[in-house]
Amino acid sequence: MGALATPFSGDGRHYLEQELDELVQQKKIWQFLRGGSLDGVWYWDLEEPDNEWMSPEFWALLGIDHRSRRHDPSEWQDLIHPDDLQTATENFVAHCDDPKHPYDQIVRYRHADGSTVWVRCRGLAIRSRDGTPIRMLGTHNDVTALKLAEERALHDRGVAAHANEELQAFAYSTSHDLKSPANTIRMLLQEMRHALNSGDFEDIEFLLGKAETTNEAMRTLVDKLLEYTRMIGTESQHEAVDLDALLAEVVQNLEADITASGAQVSIGPLGSVSGVAWQLGQMFQNLIANAIKFQSAGGSPSIQIAATQAPAGRVKVEVTDNGIGVAPEDRKRIFELFSKLHRPSAYQGSGVGLALCNRVARAHGSTIDVRASESGGTVFSLSLPRVQTKPKEQ
Repeated sequence: MGALATPFSGDGRHYLEQELDELVQQKKIWQFLRGGSLDGVWYWDLEEPDNEWMSPEFWALLGIDHRSRRHDPSEWQDLIHPDDLQTATENFVAHCDDPKHPYDQIVRYRHADGSTVWVRCRGLAIRSRDGTPIRMLGTHNDVTALKLAEERALHDRGVAAHANEELQAFAYSTSHDLKSPANTIRMLLQEMRHALNSGDFEDIEFLLGKAETTNEAMRTLVDKLLEYTRMIGTESQHEAVDLDALLAEVVQNLEADITASGAQVSIGPLGSVSGVAWQLGQMFQNLIANAIKFQSAGGSPSIQIAATQAPAGRVKVEVTDNGIGVAPEDRKRIFELFSKLHRPSAYQGSGVGLALCNRVARAHGSTIDVRASESGGTVFSLSLPRVQTKPKEQ
């Protein structure tokens, strides 16, 4: 089975293609080809290694016109991932030395559009009478869909594992934080029972008021916790979000608090970002509500929300207030779940709002930075993905 003088015969076919036509008549070879669904066949002359016939299906798999390529191994070697080329080479040497060693691996090729195509490449050495490998017959199978599914499954398992760890920490923190109001209500009920038995009805009225206040605080905490749990382990689809329209809705939701406090809220223009509208709405609502709440006695809240272009296709958004500010040593701690810097008698709060804001920022590929504003208040800043606009047609 020696090589021909020229690689092409009179009918224009490559000599390796002609040989292959003859080989498939052999039962063993046909069984090998029939063993898988093929996305290409290759046939390599090991005696003249610059000659390797690749079927058109292989090039089509990579988005390449087979007529633009020569039947030469160098034509595909710059398209295969270097690590996978090394693996394939090692398997080839091992298979030639020992027929029992399979030539079978999954490799990555670069598609004409820049994407990755995963291909299972298998081969069988055809040997001379003395066992010397003289040809190599192989097949290609496109396994890209399978590999992408595997990668997605690994990613989902990672997300699930992280969410499970966070849920454990969340459950511990929640049970700890809910015990306090629950114990308070139980104590007040015991006091009311004692007052009933003694006929002291004035104390009952006072104790009922305390129980109602405690119950309302617990209800608010539960509502905040439900908002937070919606963020754990979720990956919502991002879409274009008009921040100016979104903030208008947020301000409307907070109209009663804004009016009661005499707050001045200045917004934008902010433009559009890529994100999850309901998450961003919750984040801005918490930041504005905090700016109204954490004011010095007699102070009038002033809140500005502005956006500027940032590198890497992002938009920097800043929420600035003139409130009581946050000490440098507390600027990390405020984002921890149930973290409270002030006594409840001074500022009511659940310790959940800023933890939720930080989760929203992380879900959008960012974190929230905190610094002092010029007025001594606080500036919360984060970056959001910019909406990519298509250029206008001329």
